[in-house]
Amino acid sequence: MSNGTLYRAGVIGLLLAVGWLVGCGRERHAVKPPPSERLLFSFERRTMLPLYEGTASRAIVSEHATHGKHALRLKLSPKRETIILPMGGFPSDWRGWRTLKVDVYRDGGPLTVNLRISDAHGKRHWIWSTRISPGANTLAYDIPSLQGRVDLSAVAELMWYAEQPEGVIYLDNVRLSR
Repeated sequence: MSNGTLYRAGVIGLLLAVGWLVGCGRERHAVKPPPSERLLFSFERRTMLPLYEGTASRAIVSEHATHGKHALRLKLSPKRETIILPMGGFPSDWRGWRTLKVDVYRDGGPLTVNLRISDAHGKRHWIWSTRISPGANTLAYDIPSLQGRVDLSAVAELMWYAEQPEGVIYLDNVRLSR
C-alpha cells in the first residue's frame, strides 16, 4: 500500500471514530406519536353546568360516567329536546381527526338524535338520524365527511336535537379520535 492509501484509510477511520463518539454523547429522545384521542367534554366540574345550553333539563350526576366520576344527565320532553355544547368561546381545530365519539346511556326506549355542528363563521351542518338504543352506546361521527360543510379548523358548537324526545339520556366522554 502506498502512503496516500494509508493516509486516506486513516482519515476515514478517524472520521468514523469521531462520528461514533459524537453520536454516543447525544441524548436520544423518543418521538412521541400524536395522541389517539382528545377529550372535549367530560362533565367533571359542576361549576361548568351553566356553560352547557339548550332546552333539555340537565344536571351533572355520578350515574353512567365513562370518563371520570360524572356524566351529564338530560331529561327530555317535547319542550326540552336540545343540548348545546359550546367550545367555551375558543374554536376547536378538528383537522387531522377521524371521528367524533360520544358515550351515551339511554334510560327508556330507542331514541333518534340529530347533530348540528357549527363553526366560528356561523356555518352549520346537520348530521341526521343517529339511533340511540336502550343502555350503553357510543355514537361515532365521521369528521372527514364534514370537510367543506363547516370550517374544521374552527369548530365552535355541537348541538343535539332529539326527535320525539322523552325519557333520560346521559352524555359523557365527548372526544375526537384518530
